[in-house]
Amino acid sequence: MLRQKVRGAGMASLRRPPWLVVVLSRWPAPGRCKRRLAHAIHPVAAATIQSRLLIHVLFLIQPLVKEGLVHLHLAVTGAGRKAWRRWLAALGYSTRGTSLNQQGGGNLGCRMARQVRWGLARHYRGVVLLGSDCLGLETDDLRRALQLLSSGEKPLVLGPAQDGGYWLMGQRCFDACLFSGLPWGSNRVGVLTKTRACASGFQVHTLRVRSDVDRVQDLQPWLAALVGSPKATCDGGRCTSVRNPGW
Repeated sequence: MLRQKVRGAGMASLRRPPWLVVVLSRWPAPGRCKRRLAHAIHPVAAATIQSRLLIHVLFLIQPLVKEGLVHLHLAVTGAGRKAWRRWLAALGYSTRGTSLNQQGGGNLGCRMARQVRWGLARHYRGVVLLGSDCLGLETDDLRRALQLLSSGEKPLVLGPAQDGGYWLMGQRCFDACLFSGLPWGSNRVGVLTKTRACASGFQVHTLRVRSDVDRVQDLQPWLAALVGSPKATCDGGRCTSVRNPGW
């Protein structure tokens, strides 16, 4: 009996833990998120878009969670954990199986670094950071990122954004050079991150270019696809033909 217990414990210890996918998000309240977009459209509309983008991202990750490939962690700011869980439940998203915690203080680099170190300290195989602003994100993008992270000794996966940043970062080891001293919010972040990563010995892999939703123009592809007509536009701070988004 004792031998069986020891053998079972050994097999459990050899089982590789899943990957950790961290989604970083702000509290979707008017005036507290999507500020650049809110300048062009009503702050309430911008907050609504933020909330739907977040739910869109969370549901896309669920197939990987059910397959046992990833654990989903939601890193939030702007409200407490109980408020976040109530808000998500009201939108039909169950947080069962999803861990949730505050991002903590500091600039974006500090908050991202904190999540990577948190995940690696808990012996996940690697950590994938995601924003909640990518309109075109697909589950296959995440599958591809995990495949690339499984190769090489020191891989780094970046999902480049059209604005010069990135919508995904995945890694198996922590390096502070990827998070400190970068001009966050500028169009140089992606290039500088890749340059630093190569200098530090990372094997850098890139996914397809995606667009974050920061401006009214970023909504145009989705609006056109929604109604199948170029007449779906945002003009003068008012979005037309936005019905049943289905996110």
